[in-house]
Amino acid sequence: MTAREAAISALCEVDEGKNLKDALAAIYEKNEMKDEDRQLANELAFGTLRHREEIDQIVRETLTGDFFSLDATLKNVLRISVYQYLFFDRIPIYAIVNEAVNFGRTLKEKGLINAVLRGVIRNKRVQVLREPRAWVFRKIMDAYQVEGEKIIECFKIRPTPYIRINLLKNTVEEAREKLRMSGLEYKQANWFSEFKSVDHLSLVINSPLMKQGDISIHDEAQGLVCHLVDPKPGERIVDLCSAPGSKATYMAEMMKNEGMVIAVDISNERLKLVVDNAVRLGIRVIRPVIADGRYYKLEGVDKVLVDAPCTNAGVIAKRPEVKDRVNKKVVTRLAKLQYDLLTNAAHYLRVGGSLIYSTCSILPDENEDVITLFLKSNPNFVVEPANDFTPQGDDFLKVLPCDYNTDGVFAARLKKTE
Repeated sequence: MTAREAAISALCEVDEGKNLKDALAAIYEKNEMKDEDRQLANELAFGTLRHREEIDQIVRETLTGDFFSLDATLKNVLRISVYQYLFFDRIPIYAIVNEAVNFGRTLKEKGLINAVLRGVIRNKRVQVLREPRAWVFRKIMDAYQVEGEKIIECFKIRPTPYIRINLLKNTVEEAREKLRMSGLEYKQANWFSEFKSVDHLSLVINSPLMKQGDISIHDEAQGLVCHLVDPKPGERIVDLCSAPGSKATYMAEMMKNEGMVIAVDISNERLKLVVDNAVRLGIRVIRPVIADGRYYKLEGVDKVLVDAPCTNAGVIAKRPEVKDRVNKKVVTRLAKLQYDLLTNAAHYLRVGGSLIYSTCSILPDENEDVITLFLKSNPNFVVEPANDFTPQGDDFLKVLPCDYNTDGVFAARLKKTE
């Protein structure tokens, strides 16, 4: 018996006068159920019962006909589904409707369930009741009318960890053999052969392969940003806001340790992380610089990566505190900082060089809006389409966290024309 079947059955017994706790206990005694399924059944049954009066009113507003004349099972299928829609926000809307329709015993019942639930979902008054409380979630829902629910749901799932093979020390095939010999289990990642997904980072962190510099911890979507930079051996590249150095070291690896990566960060302590990672990985071309990227001066470089401070709205699964800390004031402050960093970085470039802007946010205020403002103020820059450099994106690189089990990222590549 599934959790939903148990909850519906128990609520039907409540309709006949039985105590809900006793009804659920009897069901658990007769049916083998996992602990998590029992917890879900309890939450569904008790939550629906607590809000039954409100839920019944919502259904009655939508149903053509007499709600109370429906049989008990059908009523409680509708009640539980509306409860899930209102209060049980870790289940996507489409899943709520599909699961409810499957409880219909005839085509007529299936049609009724589908019609009522879709009517409830379209009800503007009910939509307001369901709006996420966190400001950043409301912003995501506004920005992503289709994917918003799915994005918020994926933030509740344990994020997939990724490792990156150091191609300065190994071929991909050699690294695979080392991973096998070390007992580290992995799967191929989404786009690049040197990236692998793993189940847990605890074994990776203490692995000899990590300590010897054969691998690094690096989300693959963040690696996409480095591919958008497209670093070449011999180039002179600035990595602004560089710490802890995942992108700087990956770009150095892609450059085959030939050229220069100027790693700029405002924090001496955080910049030390870049240096430590470079030493561990055998990288010789990173030059650390302690500076505020808004005021740092340099000229004639080939490429600049501005990996700007942001709200982290694309990595809430890793940074759950974001949902309570981010508000309009924070976004406004960060957008100004992002624009200032980008504007100053533009002066570093030679004509023909490329400026790459990236964040781990998915809020347009920190991404497209910043780029639009920059281009308006700097007509000597043009967009270089991301899909000319990466397997994802169009004009811009954008990866939503719900699509590939990676971080959510945004990046744009801009060419200096004069």
